[in-house]
Amino acid sequence: MTEISAIRNIALVGHPASGKTALFDSVAHKIGASDRKGSTADKTSIGDTEPEEQDRQHTLQLHAVQKDWEGRHWTFLDTPGYPEFQAEVDSAMFGADFVVGVVSCASGVTFNLRTKMRAAKNLGRGRAIVITHLDGDNADFEATLAAIREGVGSECVPVLLPNGNGSDFTAVERTVLEVESPWCQALKDQVMDGCEDEELLMEYLESQELSEEQLDEHMPSAISKGNLVPVLVCNPVTDLGVDSVLEYFKRFAPSPKEIPTKDLDGQPIEPDPEGPLTGTVFNVVTDPHVGKICLIRVHRGTLHASDSVAASGGKGEKLGGLFHLVGKRRDTIESVGPGEIAAFSKVDKLKVWEAFSVPGTEPVAVPTPPVPQTAVAMAVFPKSRADEQKLGEALAKLQAEDPSFVIEHTTDTHEVVAHGMSDLHLQLMFTRMKRRFNVEVETQLPKIAYRQTITKPAEGHHRHKKQTGGRGQFGECFMRLKPGSGQGEPVVFHDKIVGGAIPRNLIPAVEKGLREICSEGILVEGEVVDVEVELYDGKFHAVDSDEGSFKKAGARAFRDGFEKAGPVLLEPVMKVVIRVPTDDAGAIFSDITSHRRGHVLDQTTEEGGAITVITTEVPLGMMQTYHRDLKSQTAGEGTYTMEFSKFAPMPAAEQQKVLAAVGKKHEEED
Repeated sequence: MTEISAIRNIALVGHPASGKTALFDSVAHKIGASDRKGSTADKTSIGDTEPEEQDRQHTLQLHAVQKDWEGRHWTFLDTPGYPEFQAEVDSAMFGADFVVGVVSCASGVTFNLRTKMRAAKNLGRGRAIVITHLDGDNADFEATLAAIREGVGSECVPVLLPNGNGSDFTAVERTVLEVESPWCQALKDQVMDGCEDEELLMEYLESQELSEEQLDEHMPSAISKGNLVPVLVCNPVTDLGVDSVLEYFKRFAPSPKEIPTKDLDGQPIEPDPEGPLTGTVFNVVTDPHVGKICLIRVHRGTLHASDSVAASGGKGEKLGGLFHLVGKRRDTIESVGPGEIAAFSKVDKLKVWEAFSVPGTEPVAVPTPPVPQTAVAMAVFPKSRADEQKLGEALAKLQAEDPSFVIEHTTDTHEVVAHGMSDLHLQLMFTRMKRRFNVEVETQLPKIAYRQTITKPAEGHHRHKKQTGGRGQFGECFMRLKPGSGQGEPVVFHDKIVGGAIPRNLIPAVEKGLREICSEGILVEGEVVDVEVELYDGKFHAVDSDEGSFKKAGARAFRDGFEKAGPVLLEPVMKVVIRVPTDDAGAIFSDITSHRRGHVLDQTTEEGGAITVITTEVPLGMMQTYHRDLKSQTAGEGTYTMEFSKFAPMPAAEQQKVLAAVGKKHEEED
């Protein structure tokens, strides 16, 4: 077990191709976690070990490297750059105390990076930024630094300075030693900005002088409080400056002691190794050979390899193993204490973001990141009969490790629908399912669950008569239909029969028939709503009338009246919140209102006007492939969330299109 002040839990975040994984491989080699320095280019990275990652040469899930080195216990967490894998980034930032944004001079400060750094700030984590690719032909340190300060905040101040750009970049130096640099004074100002030593602060305000020792003493506190976001530089491909970056992290990166974990009431959890055990599962992966592996952080107490663990009120499960992760390798350990990250296997009942303890004690729940809202959906069908039998279990295992991959069994359209963050996200999950569990699927856009109603009163009638020899079938119904409340309520049935036109014992069969057809749908598959029905007359035969006859008569009479009553399809309308760079807002606004039948509810700005937020209502049918268009229109920097708002009548021209396709098929099935 490691002394808490010596723990360094560091998450690397940033945009794709920023150099995160190159830095991850470089530091892994430097701290002795790997015998050789890996590379994504030749598929030897200690992090990108999944076949899908090696094929794309991009990180697609969280990877960890843990190692004791130079008096510190290091945990580096590498994360995907693609925004659709935000759930993996959220996991890493939760587990870490120090979030390091990696910025490439080649691509600059992206919306993606700003979003992640803002999330780290909201979590209360210490933050830093590492600039890479400074050796490129068009690299410009000062321009990149200016963009960082504008996009992330003025608290971003360089603590390592390069000696040049491009081919002139051959060395780095600590800012505090470059007394002629204006950044030296800026660094002192930021560190003193949150200083609680009033005597030192007064001296500094008078003299504007601070010794190197005084600066170093107060720098960790400034980082922990968010007053300082140190900016560092290195070239992880050649290892230039990586030693300086590691030395800085060793001396100044916050430990769990400086970033206390708080419970749901905001009270700090005392990191006492002798206290009752409590921890949180923050990432899960399913290994075909080992089974379920939970990545955890202990907040209090000590977890031993021989222990059993349980969620609140759950039954204890004995650990299948307790270990540190070093890429794909698992190094067995005996115990893990407060502030430490570790992994254990074969504890099947624990889920991502669940608090755990040993059986008999109650775990302490802590605030966890919200699960990202999914943006795309695909209906999933097994490719073969053998796949059908294994599909449910395989999907469940994938959903258990990625909370942003959601499986829905729809009651309206009777499909299995997979929800995810993007086409790429779903494609990856299906590829992973085939490789790990040997289950293949075919996909298509999900059916839209329409509703249907009427717009005017009408009457319906049907006589069901069938004579085939022997006892026949007979039932006749007369109905009045009128529009209901307009609130999406189920069909209301009124029995207005007088004089015994239909025997009392047969009236429930009439209602059953019309409710069945309302459930199945008339224009298309989909529930009929907001209709009031009066059964006011009918005829029966003393011998031939039975429940089956009146069930059919009731259903057909309702259909007859429905088709005369101005039937209309109700389409699901979604509330959509779109966040885009302000420069793209005009085109997005026009696309939503002109091409997608959208109605804008609100438009605001964030981040000093750099981001425009458009809140709108759009029919679901116009949004099923929107993620592709938004990505194209905003160079991948636009995001959106979508949730159901209401059902609304579909325009006549659009309704005809749907009926020509979906409705025709429905009639054929009848």
